[in-house]
Amino acid sequence: MISIFALLLLALPLVYFLQSCWCLRQNIAAAKATGLPYVVLPWDSLNLPWLIIRPILLPYIQLLPIRDKLWFKLLSVDWPWNEQYTIFHRLGWDNFISVSPVKVYFNTADAAVIDQITNKRTEFPKPVEAYHAINLYGKNVVSTEGNLWKYHRKTVSPPFNEKNNRLVWLESLRQAQAMVSGWMGNESKASSTVHTVAADAMRLSLHVISCAGFGVNLNWPSSEGQSPQKAVSGSISPMPENTTKESQFGPDHNMSYTEALSTLLHSMIWILVLPMYLLKILPLKGPKTAYSAYIEWGKYLRELLHNKKNAITTGQDQAEGDGMDLMGFLLRAANVTPNTSSFPSEKTSTSSSKQQVPFSDADIMGNAFVFLFAGHETVANSIHFSLVYLAMNPRSQRRLQASLDRIFGSRPISAWDYERDFTPLFSGFAGAVLAEELRLLPPVASIPKCVLRDGPPQPLLINEKQYHIPPATSINLISTAVHRNPHVWPAGKPREHDGPVHPTSNTDNDLEEFKPERWLRDTSSASSTSDDTEHAAPPEDAPSTSTGTSSSSAHYRPPRGAYIPFSEGYRACMGRRFAQAEVLAVLAVIFRTCSVELNVDAYASEEEVAAMGEEERRKVWGMAKRDVEK
Repeated sequence: MISIFALLLLALPLVYFLQSCWCLRQNIAAAKATGLPYVVLPWDSLNLPWLIIRPILLPYIQLLPIRDKLWFKLLSVDWPWNEQYTIFHRLGWDNFISVSPVKVYFNTADAAVIDQITNKRTEFPKPVEAYHAINLYGKNVVSTEGNLWKYHRKTVSPPFNEKNNRLVWLESLRQAQAMVSGWMGNESKASSTVHTVAADAMRLSLHVISCAGFGVNLNWPSSEGQSPQKAVSGSISPMPENTTKESQFGPDHNMSYTEALSTLLHSMIWILVLPMYLLKILPLKGPKTAYSAYIEWGKYLRELLHNKKNAITTGQDQAEGDGMDLMGFLLRAANVTPNTSSFPSEKTSTSSSKQQVPFSDADIMGNAFVFLFAGHETVANSIHFSLVYLAMNPRSQRRLQASLDRIFGSRPISAWDYERDFTPLFSGFAGAVLAEELRLLPPVASIPKCVLRDGPPQPLLINEKQYHIPPATSINLISTAVHRNPHVWPAGKPREHDGPVHPTSNTDNDLEEFKPERWLRDTSSASSTSDDTEHAAPPEDAPSTSTGTSSSSAHYRPPRGAYIPFSEGYRACMGRRFAQAEVLAVLAVIFRTCSVELNVDAYASEEEVAAMGEEERRKVWGMAKRDVEK
């Protein structure tokens, strides 16, 4: 006889199914009431069983007719990357709702709607529950909202100033020269095949943020004992080994500083998915490594904090070039000054913006970590993909090199100056290259917002008609789609050769193509039409900082909300200028003396290429280019 316990177990799936059906019906009713187009999903894209079995089933599902259905495409968490503008084009709307049994999602590629949402901070806040995982060492400016966010922002904004941006510039020049030296070797070779561009960009970004964020100077491995002058003339000399500040740490570590930091960043997927207690006890290599890196980097972070406090209180950080890092600024904001006799509490602050209680140790460490987390991989990717795009577009690369010649003339790199040279770079073709790379590959494909569960429906003006977004709705600002929206971006004809870049998105125009020229106001091409519409002004209650803008005022300015690589409005990224200074300095060092091209070793050797005619070379290069685009 079947026991009651067994019957309950058998009934659970039925109860779950019925509850899901009821929730889906409720959510469909809420979506229908908005008057916007909606797509019904049988289950949520973040459903755990679906996330587990989807990779296994996908090859078989691709053989079925449902593979082209909108609802099936939306079941992928990567649909903003995979589909780009396709779904919006198929629906004929730049705004639509997707409905699952769990949530109602409002998805938008509408610049005017994005502008409304990003400038209504209280009506459309950030869903802070989605950011709990980055509170590894304390709360921070990214994971907070309301008065607590105001308090964090007011405290952490001042470090993002021109003094720190100059430090970023100098360190980026130094690291970029060492990277190029490592690529070219000691023999000053005319050319070299590099298979580690992505990893080297990651290393460079890690070194720059260690210096500008924490005051830890790291040498490039190949620069120990050798000078990069052999590869790059007029260079800034590498820091002597005995001044590299990794030596400031104590012996109680199982990983080096660099190893702990890079391992933590590369293990973040485990930290984001699993709670800390599971990371600690699971016998799998991935979680164990992530937990060890979390512990080790926490030790380093506390040592950095302690050492920086001592340096400030004793006045040791007043030497030239020291004390400009972000952690030093945060400690000063916490009222740590020379001759301070006591430090802020180690407990996490719960201050509101009105209470003005100094930052705690946990606040400082939480924000220091989020600077690292937000600024490492995103900048590295911009460097990496800018090189890839320029290798695939030799004409744009030559134009960049000509622009660098005009800016720097015969000056050696040691004479490059942030105050003199950054603005011409940012306003010139180098800035156009970065702006176009970020248009095609923004750091985040979907920027999350929400309507509060216990609040009223929120109105949005869409195509001159008012719609109301229901409470508890998750909002996705799809940057990959709005950056390619032909309704707000001037577009030219698609390329005639090699076929479309994307199989379904914008096949009738050039918005999928890398064209830095579209950002230049003086160009005559159809894809570079100017629009003087400015981006949204900084919020009135935000402190004045040198965070910069997403693109130069000398370039084409898309409508507000159309270009959001650093978000927009109240929650726009404070590290914009930091990232721009780093990427542009690196590109300038590389392309001032070098050119990059695609590696065709998979199709022909160097000797075979040398013996080829022009037509054969084009064919081989075209095959390599198609591989990269895939």
